[in-house]
Amino acid sequence: MPAGMQCLVAFRGGAPVARLSYGTAQDAGDVPGPCALIGHYERTDRSAGVWLLDEAVIRVCVGHRFHALGPINGSTWGRYRLALPPSTEEEGDAEPPFLSEPWNPPDYPADFEEAGFRVIATYESAIVEDLAAADPRRDELAERVRARGATIRALDPDRFDDELRAIFELSRTAFAENLFYSPIEFDEFRARYMPLRPLLDPEMVRLAEDADGRLLGFVFAFPDLLSAAPGGPPTRVVLKTLASAPAARGLGLGTFLTDEVRRVAHEKGYRSVIHALMQADNESVRISRHSARVFRRYALYELVD
Repeated sequence: MPAGMQCLVAFRGGAPVARLSYGTAQDAGDVPGPCALIGHYERTDRSAGVWLLDEAVIRVCVGHRFHALGPINGSTWGRYRLALPPSTEEEGDAEPPFLSEPWNPPDYPADFEEAGFRVIATYESAIVEDLAAADPRRDELAERVRARGATIRALDPDRFDDELRAIFELSRTAFAENLFYSPIEFDEFRARYMPLRPLLDPEMVRLAEDADGRLLGFVFAFPDLLSAAPGGPPTRVVLKTLASAPAARGLGLGTFLTDEVRRVAHEKGYRSVIHALMQADNESVRISRHSARVFRRYALYELVD
């Protein structure tokens, strides 16, 4: 359980039927003052789950204007959002879950809506299956990157902590304006990424540096072990994080790094790349549009009274 979060459990007939965590944040989003963060939501009894959502908001917001966000497991650095039921025929034929994807029964969004929550932000995951098709602007972008004096390289696993710290520092700058962002310290960041270390293919983590070795951007991707058939290798790659430094904005670096992951994945024999959990109105969605198919959507919910 993240620091500062408490747990609520509902019982029926002596058996647990719903649970969630709750805590507070200050000045989250556009509403000033205390905000309830609701996370770790699970239930087998819908009425008990909705009651817990109501109860958590009351406990945090008593004496204040009601403002709650969920599901967020402590902060947006942790797992958050609900996967939505398919809304189109294409999404109905969706990909199976991928490693690191939030998963929930399809009726959980209705629980939040019954408790008075509304969608405050939407997200999507898309898949690229034609990995041989390079971005049509690739040569132009490569020339821009070279003209900026930038070089692209793979992660150095022998300097993993140093590499991770550079990624952390850039992430703090690049994501500071993201919706409901809250800062964390390096030790917590490292603890979140260390479980991925054994899964990493260093070639899938691409780092762009200027002539002085300063990180201008990165893309963090890894093989999706959930795509492996029994006894076989993974067939998909998950592109988890993409970031550029403010000084590199307008260079097309994000698009170039994304295309780098597709190129490497194709050379290594993977069948597809997943662009994971992009905010629907974010620049990363535009970058991923080249030959990508949206297969899952997600929502974050807010209650304001």
